[in-house]
Amino acid sequence: MQQIDLSTWKRKEHFEFYSQFEEPFFGIVADVDCTQAYRYVKENGISFYAWYMYQSLKVVNEISEFKTRIVNSQPVVYDHVHFAGTTLRDDETFGFTFAEYNAEFSIFEANIKRASESVKKSSGLGLNEDTGRLDVIHYSTLPWVNFTGLTHARCYKFSDSIPKISFGKAIDDKGVLKMPIAINGHHALMDGLHVGYFLDKFQNLLNSKE
Repeated sequence: MQQIDLSTWKRKEHFEFYSQFEEPFFGIVADVDCTQAYRYVKENGISFYAWYMYQSLKVVNEISEFKTRIVNSQPVVYDHVHFAGTTLRDDETFGFTFAEYNAEFSIFEANIKRASESVKKSSGLGLNEDTGRLDVIHYSTLPWVNFTGLTHARCYKFSDSIPKISFGKAIDDKGVLKMPIAINGHHALMDGLHVGYFLDKFQNLLNSKE
């Protein structure tokens, strides 16, 4: 983690302005084409969920704004960020889940599988030091809903600057498999431009076979 020098930071005024907001988060919803990605995982026996989560984390770790947080009212940037999501249990409750990101897909896939299996055997929310870390992206999936808009529960008593990325139900649209993705970011730390960077990079990875 490295503290950003606010006096020389190009976002100094943006940071000071939006940090005063009661609700500094903005959200964007867009569709991504996952036709090739879905075909690739099915041909190779790979979990589609693990694959797009991995590609998403690969992208956010390339964009510094997605790794920037507010700690003690000051902006800091982490070297890497990890997965903090939810796992659905058979009884229809969920538990919070942490999995460390790794640039090697097989390792990340094992990490997220092991974490999810552990949550499924537990009960309650599963809050712990890992799920409360700042060097994460808050992920959620709604594979039952092809949403066009999304909001998050927020507690304004607690400081929060962690980006939130949510994936919805993929549907076939004239031969193209489209999946909605909602991205919410703290406006003191990022803008719509950076969400655009994410979406472009993410789409390129979904179209690749690496």
